[in-house]
Amino acid sequence: MLSGLLAQRERDGDPIRVGLVGSGKFGTGLVAQVAGMRGMEVRAIADINLDSAKEAFEAGGYTADQTYVVQNGNGLEDALATGKRAITDDGSLIASSDQIDVIVDATGIPSVGTRTAHDAIHHNKHIVMVNVEADVTVGPYLKRMADAAGVVYSLVDGDQPGCTMNIVDWATSLGFDVVAAGRGTIMLGDDREGVPDTVPARFGFSEEMIARRKINFKMYNSFRDGTKAQVEMTSLSNMAGLPPDVRGMHEPSVNISDIARVLSLEGEGGVLKSSGVVELANSIADDGKTPLERPLNMGVFVVIRTDHPFIQEDLKGYIAIEGGNGQNFLLYRPYHLVAVEAPITIAKAALFGLPTGAPIGHTSDVITVAKKDLKAGKVLDGGGGYTVCGIIERAEVSVKEGLLPLGLSSGATLTKDVAKGSAITYGDVTVGDGFVHTIRKLQDETMWGAA
Repeated sequence: MLSGLLAQRERDGDPIRVGLVGSGKFGTGLVAQVAGMRGMEVRAIADINLDSAKEAFEAGGYTADQTYVVQNGNGLEDALATGKRAITDDGSLIASSDQIDVIVDATGIPSVGTRTAHDAIHHNKHIVMVNVEADVTVGPYLKRMADAAGVVYSLVDGDQPGCTMNIVDWATSLGFDVVAAGRGTIMLGDDREGVPDTVPARFGFSEEMIARRKINFKMYNSFRDGTKAQVEMTSLSNMAGLPPDVRGMHEPSVNISDIARVLSLEGEGGVLKSSGVVELANSIADDGKTPLERPLNMGVFVVIRTDHPFIQEDLKGYIAIEGGNGQNFLLYRPYHLVAVEAPITIAKAALFGLPTGAPIGHTSDVITVAKKDLKAGKVLDGGGGYTVCGIIERAEVSVKEGLLPLGLSSGATLTKDVAKGSAITYGDVTVGDGFVHTIRKLQDETMWGAA
């Protein structure tokens, strides 16, 4: 059992040593959770805001005299060797340390996550990517790098892509066909154009909560404008090999009891043109009111299919929700626990060399779509910002049409006017030449032969 193996590491004085990059809401929660576990320790944190890293360690019960700010690799090694918890603004120091086993990136910034993962793999460290924004941009290539290096590249348990992948893996292992897999949302009619300034009112955050839980307005706005759900389902798509049925997915407004019926093929009374796809279930009814049944906005689901009458009877008998055709059934989990469950992925990587989930190919992309009419010369600000949002598209389409991946959009400058709702192409912008751009070029060249 996992708990037994962790307990043994504790008894042996050989805990799994974790290095964390990014100490926002997720990172702080991870430190707090690991602090109560046996056989695992967060040894070092990198964040450009050193005070944030200190606060994360405080959340884990560490006092100021137990932490030490380091400026270079020697300082990091010395601090860790003496039992201190190291704090730095340079993630590469943690990736290169011999006293760290697993690196966790929780920054949510594609450029940072790409560099962190690359450095971790280069130094033969397992990499756990909370950073789905980086994963959907260059994850397939980073996974190939990790395989070649003999280390684990994994998305994280507790986040919705990883939680959904657990159900997908369970279902496919048992021989079920996956009709649709996804997560819930709470999208209102005007949310797609939402901007960071509206986050406190939209989510009901007080000033005290914003400060205490390190609420990042841009990140939370990516939930409001739908980008985060699209990004997460792209990550799941690449893990499970399930493409979207249509660009942006259908995202029907449904109660839990409707999902298996609505997310079925058109010929069976559903909305899908093809089976085996990623999808979203909007927990807001068409009239704008929350359904009487528990909404699935915090949960995940998989619609499975079996043609065997005996198994169909068993599923009905054990209260799996039927889709109406007698063959499709809903499996769902009404919650995901974010950082609380993340240590499971860290332990699986370190103890078994296994991921919660990782890209098996380049199935889908998150493309960049204008939130409003944009003029030439406008500098784009990436997911959750004021200018663009992200939408899922099949990778074969996005690469063929030269559509700009959302992960490369921040800092890109428009060279022509773009109308609201239009997909932005490489030909519409001047993009940077940073590290994430280089890795994306390598991914497109090696996987698609694209220049």
